[in-house]
Formats: sequence, structure tokens, C-alpha cells
Amino acid sequence: MVPPMGRTVPTRRSQVNRARVRFAVVFASVAGALLAVYSFPYQEHGFHENLFAWYLAGYARAAGAVIHLTDPLVRVAGAQIVGRTSLVIAKNCDAMDVNLLLSAAMIAFPAAWSRRLVGIAAGVALLSVVNVLRIVTLYHLNVRSPAAFELVHGEVWPFAMVSLAVGVFAVWSRWSRPLEAGPAAQASAADA
Repeated sequence: MVPPMGRTVPTRRSQVNRARVRFAVVFASVAGALLAVYSFPYQEHGFHENLFAWYLAGYARAAGAVIHLTDPLVRVAGAQIVGRTSLVIAKNCDAMDVNLLLSAAMIAFPAAWSRRLVGIAAGVALLSVVNVLRIVTLYHLNVRSPAAFELVHGEVWPFAMVSLAVGVFAVWSRWSRPLEAGPAAQASAADA
């Protein structure tokens, strides 16, 4: 078929470039919106802040239960873990930023919505479990080697969490890609 005068047939390369630009724009938009909602300064003692405090306390309870296996003196009060050392689970200790970025990438990727939802659920669950293990290791590190705590807390674990999220996305994107991995097939999968 010959295109009308003045129009060109999109090449595979232009289709791929258009798909990449679409992914980047959707990812940036969704990630920006999700991170803005997460970072918004809600009214103190309002519904959202109370919900967030309950959520952080849940992380503390989960980590406290694991820590209790090796330190029976540990107890949890709200979002604080107290034992041979103390940790407070605060905003940004919950790996929510990594969860939101992973979710935004999966939403932006051209895949069937059923696969996106499975990926988001499985990815967030995995990152949440690893984050509980992160809190447990930070507790024990603060007991045994407090000098190393800041490096591991501020550099090593964040890098590990982001690396894990990138790995989860890479595996998921291969699994969720249609059999015909061309841009047309990916575009039709994105509409599904």
C-alpha cells in the first residue's frame, strides 16, 4: 500500500522511538504524581497522617517480630523498635519511593493490564519483605557495629533496594512482553 502524498510510512525505528518516548512520558507523569501524593504534607493528626502512622507501625511490628526471634527483649511501640538499640521507622524507611517507582514503570510499560497488576502486586510484596529484612539487618548492625550503621543505612541498602526493583522490572518486562515483541504488538497489548 502506498501512503498518501506527503506522508511517510513509519519505520520500525520510529515506532520504537515513539514507544520509548511514550514510556518515558507516562513513567515520569505517573511517578511524579505518586511521589507527590506520598510526599504531600498532610495535616498533622489528620486521617492521612493517622493512616500513614498505622502503616509505619505495621512495618515496625513485622520487623520487630523477626528481630524477636534473635532478641527476645525487643518490643515495638508504634513505629519504634526498642531493644538493645532503638530504631524508629519513619517516612522513607518504608521503601515506598522504590515501590512507587516500580509501579510507575510497570504502569508505563506496554503490557496487558492483568500482567501489570500481577507485576505490581508481586513486586511490591517482594520489596516489602526485603525492606523488613533491611530493617532487621539495620537493627542488628546498630547493635554490633554502630559505626557502620550510617553507611549501610544511607548508601548500601538504598542501592540494593533500587537494584532489586530494577531487576524485578527487567524480569517482569520480559515475562509481560507479547510473543510478537514488535511495537505494534506491544501497542495492542498496552490497550488490552
